Amino acid sequence: MKIRFKIRRFDPMGVESNEPYWQAYNVDVAEGMTVLEALMTIADRDDPTLSFRRSCRSAICGSCAVRINGVPKLACNTQVLPEYKKKGQMVIEPLSNYQVLKDLVVDFTPFWNKMEKVTPYLVPSKEPRGGWRIEKEDAKAIDKAQKCIMCGSCNASCNSLEVDRSFIGPSALAKAWRFVGDVREGEKKRRLQRLSEEHGVWDCVRCIHCTEYCPKDVDPLEAIENLRARAMEENITDNPGAKHVLALVDSVNRVGRLDEAAMTFKTLGFLRSLGMIPFGLKMEIHGKMPHPILFPAIERIDEVRRIYKRTEKERKKRKKKG
Repeated sequence: MKIRFKIRRFDPMGVESNEPYWQAYNVDVAEGMTVLEALMTIADRDDPTLSFRRSCRSAICGSCAVRINGVPKLACNTQVLPEYKKKGQMVIEPLSNYQVLKDLVVDFTPFWNKMEKVTPYLVPSKEPRGGWRIEKEDAKAIDKAQKCIMCGSCNASCNSLEVDRSFIGPSALAKAWRFVGDVREGEKKRRLQRLSEEHGVWDCVRCIHCTEYCPKDVDPLEAIENLRARAMEENITDNPGAKHVLALVDSVNRVGRLDEAAMTFKTLGFLRSLGMIPFGLKMEIHGKMPHPILFPAIERIDEVRRIYKRTEKERKKRKKKG
């Protein structure tokens, strides 16, 4: 079966222009052929100038990650025919949120720099007498984070990275949880303090794309939520993200609903909230401005508060057990 591949290309040394352009190739596709095999066929038979990365061809190294029909995937374990039957086309592009070097090859330097920032190795505490005892639950807590193959697909689909290139990114945060969640780690609090700074763990917008498109089921969003929870447990709350969580908890406990106007002041503080006045006026014009809750608490608010008391009691019990 002959299928048309539409590939987004870019040659920074192009003679006529160095702007991205589209180029199409017709490939004879057999049952079981992968996108990577199709790219290699194009490079071997039609156009040896086509540039792309590949290595293991076994979904282990992560080198061949590209956008296939708008979604980041590993070219080596994406079969052409099922993808074509599902989407009706084969459009191949370089990963988003990276600078393109040539064709489907992107610059991973920022990716590795972000990874280095989270100190990607264990800093063990003093080994207890008799050695470490790793329970099954301890190993399970960080098992997903250890499956990451550094393909960069999660960062390519991250909405936060799209608007803020300084955001640490889901891949680095998943790696950070690998060590924060390790019972042998001796620098948990220091790690969490660094991750709670600007462009850190609280800048995730929970779009879930990182988890949805991860080819190895690492679930970076779960790692991010775990990091946030541990930071709160360590009372690392001097940042807008943690303050927002505390304001939300207080609002529901107080009136049984979200008092969004009060939450803004508690999250940003009085002075920073004043700086949001122009934005607030625009929201008011479009009917999107939250107003203070002028109504009493919801009915049966006592039931909500009992849940809070029970949860707090359980939290203290878990903390006491260590």
